[in-house]
Amino acid sequence: MLCLIPMAWVSFRFLNLTEGLTGGLIENIDEALDAAVPGLGIILGAFIGLALIFLFPIHWCIFYRPEDIGLIIAVTVPWILCCVIISGIFAHSPKGAMNSSFAIGFGYLIILTIPYLVLALIVPKGAAILDGLLAGLSDLPYLLAVFTAILEGCLVGAVFGGFIGSLKYKPGGSKAKSKRKAKPTEISDVNKAIESAAVMDEMTCSNCGAKLVSDDLFCTNCGAKR
Repeated sequence: MLCLIPMAWVSFRFLNLTEGLTGGLIENIDEALDAAVPGLGIILGAFIGLALIFLFPIHWCIFYRPEDIGLIIAVTVPWILCCVIISGIFAHSPKGAMNSSFAIGFGYLIILTIPYLVLALIVPKGAAILDGLLAGLSDLPYLLAVFTAILEGCLVGAVFGGFIGSLKYKPGGSKAKSKRKAKPTEISDVNKAIESAAVMDEMTCSNCGAKLVSDDLFCTNCGAKR
């Protein structure tokens, strides 16, 4: 989950995420933060970028800014990079990579939902104000905006993560049991057992001395009964 934070900073710092979402209204905010306190732009920039990708779903960028390809890339890149890195480290199959991607989103969904529910219980109007604010920005109430943003981001990231998982996938994996080869001593023991059984199975006729097998009721040479 923590891997998404630096990836959000990448979009904030290098892909103009803030400028794209505000339509150019807010620009160079990272430089302003660094000018105020050196290094502040890195710390706050990561969390600002994280908040923006949680509050503005990918479909919002497609519907309202279809011409701004850079904005769509800025919103999706953090999810793609995070899921690819996590899948490359931990996943060993496409299914495992996709599960890891959705686990990241599910974890953040819990983190972002709990404060809202607490706010709704403590300050009922506070939750309504937050919903109104988000509705003005993304045309969605807070919970729906967060849910769709995380779900869409996880879906995109899971596709790329699944590809990485497929590259690492080995049919059978480490659980596949190789066929056990028989040792020469074991083969020799089996042959001896077969030979012993064959010897036990052979008999001789008491009348003429011809060799018989256990299935013969009469001597095949003289016809005498065994």
